[in-house]
Amino acid sequence: MTFHAIVTVDLNGYVSDTARKTFERVLAEHHYVKRKLTTVWRVQFTPNTTAAGAEKVVREHIALAASTAGIRDYEALVMVGEQPPTEWKIDGTSAGLLAEALRRFS
Repeated sequence: MTFHAIVTVDLNGYVSDTARKTFERVLAEHHYVKRKLTTVWRVQFTPNTTAAGAEKVVREHIALAASTAGIRDYEALVMVGEQPPTEWKIDGTSAGLLAEALRRFS
């Protein structure tokens, strides 16, 4: 069974652009894909991984990325599941925006 994980990470305090880029590079090297939603990452695990194993690996990768970037203060949230996440974007500011959003969810 393939597991997918959604991870969001807040890097607390001042984090330099260099440290932030290093953090992001380390996660990318471990196949995390940064989403356009500011601090959201996505990663997929092989079919022989358990949910607990996926969570453990995510924790290790976040710790590695933070350590490599010299970041010591952060918070993270991970959600592991069998279904890949659904992502969407609604563009525009017209009155039809709400109607379009509601149409997509009905």
